[in-house]
Amino acid sequence: MDFIHVNVWETRHARAEALAFADVWNIAGPILLDETGDYAAALGITGVPTNVLVDARGIVRAVGAVTPAELEQAVRALLSE
Repeated sequence: MDFIHVNVWETRHARAEALAFADVWNIAGPILLDETGDYAAALGITGVPTNVLVDARGIVRAVGAVTPAELEQAVRALLSE
């Protein structure tokens, strides 16, 4: 299964904070800057940062997984399907 990892971030200084967070946790991949909070609300995300795993068809497969260990577990679970 192919998927992309998107890190959703919604704050006033979203870009700088998201890049710093990704650097600290060594997270690579697209970062969605949701400065209005609309995308987070549509996904039911109540806290950020959070990670969203999206499959190759654009379907959201997992939401959450904030720490690297949680993210790795979510990725492994999706790859084993």
